[in-house]
Amino acid sequence: MNKWMLDTNAVRALVDGDSPRLDGLFGEQRCCISAIVAAEIRYGLEKNALNARKRQLVESALTRLEVLPWTDACAVVYGRLRAVQTRKGRPLGLMDLLIASHALSEGCVLVTADQAFAHVDELTLEAW
Repeated sequence: MNKWMLDTNAVRALVDGDSPRLDGLFGEQRCCISAIVAAEIRYGLEKNALNARKRQLVESALTRLEVLPWTDACAVVYGRLRAVQTRKGRPLGLMDLLIASHALSEGCVLVTADQAFAHVDELTLEAW
């Protein structure tokens, strides 16, 4: 059974209730996030003044989503992917590159609305 790794914008869509498809995958406990995405979300919580209800929704999602750790296997994929993308003249932002590497190393479908990931040929994507 495939796992769907949610990008930061997909977590936002999940929290906001913008995607019935994501709601279904989340309900089936088939979603996970990278520790990199968790870090981005935690930064956003610290940076932005959210109302208490919104903050609680985000915190609840974070506690219910499986957070996959960054491992040496991820680092191996990162090194290869960064070199490939650089040679192709299509470098990704560093956070996006870390997230793509993590999804590839775990064999996950990456759920995102970010078109930058489309430049990674071997990455399986699903738009939310």
